[in-house]
Amino acid sequence: MVTIKIKHAFWGLTTVIIIMVSTYLLYAKSTPMALTFTTVSSISELKLALKIAAQQQRPVVLDVYAEWCSPCVALTQQTFPAANVIPQLNKFTRLKANVTANSATDIALMQYLNIIGFPSLLFWDPQGNPLPQVKINGFINADNFSQHLQLPIFSLPPSTSQNNVQ
Repeated sequence: MVTIKIKHAFWGLTTVIIIMVSTYLLYAKSTPMALTFTTVSSISELKLALKIAAQQQRPVVLDVYAEWCSPCVALTQQTFPAANVIPQLNKFTRLKANVTANSATDIALMQYLNIIGFPSLLFWDPQGNPLPQVKINGFINADNFSQHLQLPIFSLPPSTSQNNVQ
């Protein structure tokens, strides 16, 4: 009689554990890995990062932002971590330039890049050529940004050997 109760308790406990684990696995949302951006804070750091990306034949996205800028914060919190954006951004060398301090170096970088507002997303092709025609000024939602990142201009042509860096 005692062994029957122990068997029932064991199977009951095992069933409860299996249901709990299954429910957790079923409803737990897989969170995509957080994207990392390399910080650049000067023209020379930017040029070096662009040179490395061109050697690796990767397109580049540069996010120029200020901490006080609410559209910049929204871009970082809503657009970049979106599940439909991450796969596209993973194909890019991702750079960030925080110009909040408005220092002489920040101003020189903004002038060099012709930044007039925030956020500004600038792009380079896999050969290191700047792509001013696809620059984004201001906030962009995840769906539109995902489509933007799929533009053919960001792809590497079949036979490319040049590495032009601005």
